[in-house]
Amino acid sequence: MESKEHTPAIVVTEIGDCISTWNEVLLGIEEEGIPFRIQHIPSGEVIDSAWQAARQSPLLVGIACDREKLIVHYKNLPASAPLFTLMYQQDNHARRSIGNNAARLVKGIPFRECHS
Repeated sequence: MESKEHTPAIVVTEIGDCISTWNEVLLGIEEEGIPFRIQHIPSGEVIDSAWQAARQSPLLVGIACDREKLIVHYKNLPASAPLFTLMYQQDNHARRSIGNNAARLVKGIPFRECHS
């Protein structure tokens, strides 16, 4: 459920060409009914990019990913303290749960347990 520019959405920043690696995270967000918007940057640091994405999102939640890891950040946290970190080795269940939890942060409901 990728949204258009004007719809409030979680901002997902793709660093390089890696979004297909993290498709389960996007499906987890979609399962919870929260829109997301993907933006691409050619290079960057993942934690800072996730925090910048959270600052851009009207929903206050941002995600950034590269080939190695995915970060979920919340605008009200310090830039150096992301909420969730997911490494590429983790399984699809963990990836889906992180997506669910990013959306649940927007909804203000309890997180699901993540098992990798």
